[in-house]
Amino acid sequence: MKFFKSLYKNFQTRFSHNPKSTSKLLVILCFALPFLPILPYDKKGDSFYLFGVFEGSTDNFYETGIFTEFFNTNIVTSENPNKYNQGRALYDLGKLYDDNLLPSGQRDYLIKEGVDEELASCITIRDMFYYDYFIEINKNKIINKYHPSPVPIVWFIRSALVRTVLDEISSHELTEDQFQKFNAKCSKYGKIFLPKNYQKGDFSY
Repeated sequence: MKFFKSLYKNFQTRFSHNPKSTSKLLVILCFALPFLPILPYDKKGDSFYLFGVFEGSTDNFYETGIFTEFFNTNIVTSENPNKYNQGRALYDLGKLYDDNLLPSGQRDYLIKEGVDEELASCITIRDMFYYDYFIEINKNKIINKYHPSPVPIVWFIRSALVRTVLDEISSHELTEDQFQKFNAKCSKYGKIFLPKNYQKGDFSY
């Protein structure tokens, strides 16, 4: 605050003979501030912390990662794990999905091993949900670190706009109806699945 007060006094003295020029200059300054790295942060290792609280992992304070992620996917895969890529916006997210692709063929494998077809389907769906939960938790952690930037306008863009796009293309939705159908179909196989009335607090099989 002292810096801005001193700056304002200097401008006021210099342009006191022309109030219009002073007003224009202040308007320009106020407009430019959101585009400048004005928020306080501390650098610690590979991360930085805004206000000592919000952890960020993107080295370039102005990078949103939109073009990197959607138009040049080779940059963010584990096939190019060089120092240049690490620390770029959404690099960790791309690497997470590249290294943890959902495997296929489990149902067919179980059937070949002699498992009943319906039970094989239940096990496959159960494991998919479990694995997807792991991916979702790590995705949220990565995106939360991606948001912060000492540049206010960039922080806003990452949080409000890019986050919305990422949620739309990467989040899997399990509807109430789908959950109930899965539970009704698979609960009969016993304790490896949820009890039929789990949501009502009935844990009996």
